[in-house]
Amino acid sequence: MEKLESAVYVSWEESERGWGVRPDGGSLHLTAGDYQMFLSRYWGRMPDKVGGLAPDEYSRPASEPMNVTISEKLYQRLKDSETECGIWIGQFEQRELEKSDDLRFYGRRTGWVPVN
Repeated sequence: MEKLESAVYVSWEESERGWGVRPDGGSLHLTAGDYQMFLSRYWGRMPDKVGGLAPDEYSRPASEPMNVTISEKLYQRLKDSETECGIWIGQFEQRELEKSDDLRFYGRRTGWVPVN
């Protein structure tokens, strides 16, 4: 059996004016501190206002950070992204990572949780 590594996962959702809110994948981080840096950088790139209005479309965290286990291969991908403090995984990729056991959740999940 492949060795599993610890990581931090956060579920995200997208909000779009006129369309509502929907799941938007998640992000993976080596530590909770990396998640905080990732989040700070994300919001730092977002405009406060566009044309006098709030942005029409943006993503935001939909869950609290939660501990997960990931495969060595995914862990290496995450380590390679250290300067970014994490990686974004879309919904499709997340489902595939779960099916292949490269991403394992345990305990209570919050945020958008796929129905199998």
